[in-house]
Amino acid sequence: MFIPSYLACSRHGVFYFRWPLPLALHPKLRPSTLKVSLRTREPKEALRLSLILSNVGQILVSYGTDCGMTYEEVRRLLNAHFSQLLAERKAQIRKDGRLCSLDTSVLENGLAFAQDSIQNNGSLQLGENDEELTLRFLKMYGVNLQPGTSAYATLGTELKRAYRDYCSSVLDYDRSLDTYQFENQTDAAFSMQNVAAQQSYVSLRELADRYTKDSNLGGQWVFKTQYEKADHLSLLNELLDENTDVTTISAADAQKVKDTLIRYPKNRKKSPRTRGLSLQDALNVADVQTINVQTINKYLQTYGTMFGWAKRNSYVSKNVFEGLTVRLGKKQQSKTTRTAFTEVQAQIILQELVRNSKGLVRKHYQKWGPLIALYSGARLNEIAQIHLTDIRQQDGVWCFDLNDDGDTKNLKTDASRRLVPIHSRLIEYGLLDQVQALRESGAQKLFQDFQYCPKNGWGRSLGRWFNDQFLVKLGLKDKGVSFHVFRHTVVSRLLQTGVELTLVQTLVGHERQGVTHQHYFSSGFKIAQLRDALEKLDYSRSATD
Repeated sequence: MFIPSYLACSRHGVFYFRWPLPLALHPKLRPSTLKVSLRTREPKEALRLSLILSNVGQILVSYGTDCGMTYEEVRRLLNAHFSQLLAERKAQIRKDGRLCSLDTSVLENGLAFAQDSIQNNGSLQLGENDEELTLRFLKMYGVNLQPGTSAYATLGTELKRAYRDYCSSVLDYDRSLDTYQFENQTDAAFSMQNVAAQQSYVSLRELADRYTKDSNLGGQWVFKTQYEKADHLSLLNELLDENTDVTTISAADAQKVKDTLIRYPKNRKKSPRTRGLSLQDALNVADVQTINVQTINKYLQTYGTMFGWAKRNSYVSKNVFEGLTVRLGKKQQSKTTRTAFTEVQAQIILQELVRNSKGLVRKHYQKWGPLIALYSGARLNEIAQIHLTDIRQQDGVWCFDLNDDGDTKNLKTDASRRLVPIHSRLIEYGLLDQVQALRESGAQKLFQDFQYCPKNGWGRSLGRWFNDQFLVKLGLKDKGVSFHVFRHTVVSRLLQTGVELTLVQTLVGHERQGVTHQHYFSSGFKIAQLRDALEKLDYSRSATD
């Protein structure tokens, strides 16, 4: 459930799966993109549905030709499809009880038809001919296999085998409930508590779903966090089997997860060397870059938090992931700590943004995005999603109204919703003139060209340009140095000039600490107080001097 760049949300809130189609897969050899409506507005459901489709997309990108699916790829696709169906059918039996006689008869007939069609090259007799069934299956997953090719024929044959084994597995699972297996009933381990635990069986996937739903219900996660957590939990389901009873997950299992993360390839889903491979195959690829310790700890923190929640809600008796994170030495901690830009660095950045002596600034967002960050401390996405109506006067002071009004505007926390005065330097550099010109042109947003990404919001283009091009060409790129350092710079400079902490927290959208400020000062500071505090930002000399 990682999020993914291939999920898109329409203006009506409906999620779509999008995947780039290789030239070889297009009948006219043109680049194009598969687009499939997932017919849901729920992010979690869209993420679940997209997992199987992403597997198909990876196969197409890696091996795509008109008839290029290998035998292994056909089996992988069918295995994913029928494994999902089997898990859903088992869950239904656990919830509603044994199969009725009609369901049993349908499955037994399906098994018999499948066996006969495999042996005699006949039809599955499922209400439509086999070619229609194969085409419908291909359409469901967006796979482009041409009738008459060997891969198309292979899929038709393997579809029969997979359906045969699906019917058999459902029937076997249902028959396994015919009897009870009792151990020595005098054994002290056999208790009513154990019986209750069996009756309230919760799978790992169900636990992850309930934990996610509870966290989202409380508004704890913004979109980016939702997708990051989904990615973490998807890997855990893959490692420990999503159908595992959570009460059986042991400390040894948790250690196995940690050991795997230590070997886990960086960008496994994107790297050409590991994309489309099973987890075990990806782990066996030699000489690949693995995720760093900080990322390992992010995964382990997610698992520890979920099992801590599960313990508090009586799903498990112990948090087996507690204390598993990797402790960082002082040197490693210092490497990962973001610091502010130095005075010299801030001047270099400011002068290039204003003067553009090296010609690095080619679009207006490349100038105004970093300048706003340098003089406000606003987050990347807060800046990228500003509408022209969000630039307004309050008590005679020009402000940025940072809000989450609208379907695609998101803020990190409640404290992020705030008014930030526009620094006089930005007005001097011509920001309000730029805003007026955009309004006269009929524009609605400060940055019209940005595309929305469910994972990263609106700021992807600005962040990539600043981090990967601007900083690099200025010779300022270093580990931990990115657009986000602007926030640290503003906070540090304001505190150094004597601005009180609560004022700084209000300006940059941090939660204010203390009972007085949280409960009795909820209305906030006057806009004039915020303006006077922010005006103390001075980067030593004017970039236009």
